[in-house]
Amino acid sequence: MNYGLSDLASTHYAKLEVIREILAFSRGRWIATYYTNGSFRRYGDSGTPLTLRRLEDFERLKAFKEAILRTVYASARVYRRINVKEDVYDDYNVVACTPSWDIDNILSNWEITIKAAEIIVSFLRDMGVKESVFVKWSGEGCHIHVHEKALSREAASKFNPFDVAYAVVEYVILKTSPLLAELTSRSPSLKVENLMDPQRVFTCPLSLHRTLDVVCVCIAPSDLRHFNPSWINPTAFKHYDNWKSFREGELDQLAEKALTVVGSYPARRRRTRKHPPLDRQITDTLERLKKL
Repeated sequence: MNYGLSDLASTHYAKLEVIREILAFSRGRWIATYYTNGSFRRYGDSGTPLTLRRLEDFERLKAFKEAILRTVYASARVYRRINVKEDVYDDYNVVACTPSWDIDNILSNWEITIKAAEIIVSFLRDMGVKESVFVKWSGEGCHIHVHEKALSREAASKFNPFDVAYAVVEYVILKTSPLLAELTSRSPSLKVENLMDPQRVFTCPLSLHRTLDVVCVCIAPSDLRHFNPSWINPTAFKHYDNWKSFREGELDQLAEKALTVVGSYPARRRRTRKHPPLDRQITDTLERLKKL
């Protein structure tokens, strides 16, 4: 694949299917954009956070100071409203969050990357999370996402959705680490990480990669064994457009278990809790390990 960055981007982002999928993923999220001239944006000219609600918003992003749009990102957190800058920093304005695992590797080792994804997807299935999972290939690695609405409204009212997402991702990595370590011994470049943080963004479905001439495609968990890199060719991509499906409540049990073992996001713990005595910390840690 050998295109001029601007020519490829202009052609790609004129496709209705591409625009439709980006808008669907971006709904309620804080947007970030990267352009072929190297500029990166998270705010509009008036200082308000970027959002994508309708086709006109997308056209405005494309027309930014005559630069060519290259990549579109959207936050893991979903907000009740995004009207002013303060809205995206208000924890009480977060109504949902998408648990997401980062699997990084080199493209030539893509088969190992897929095996890592299968390990995580299989564990989620064993924990009852079956109908709300999709995989997204981005660049040289992939992300595994659990649809944010897999957490029931009742659970979301009891727990901070971002804390749930962080804890679930961390818990699954802890539980699958022996199997993942075996893969890492075969492919040292493989990394499976919890990169959840309040400002985390992910490449939108069908967005182009920032530097590679490939497209970000969604993959059904059942199709992982069939994946190959031809699927990410921007002129002939293969994309799973049913990534939007979910089953409300199927994440609840795993969420409660993960919060018990892992706890809330570490930065929040540092802000709001004093450290207990050392003997209490040791006792608590031992109790957590028993539950793993």
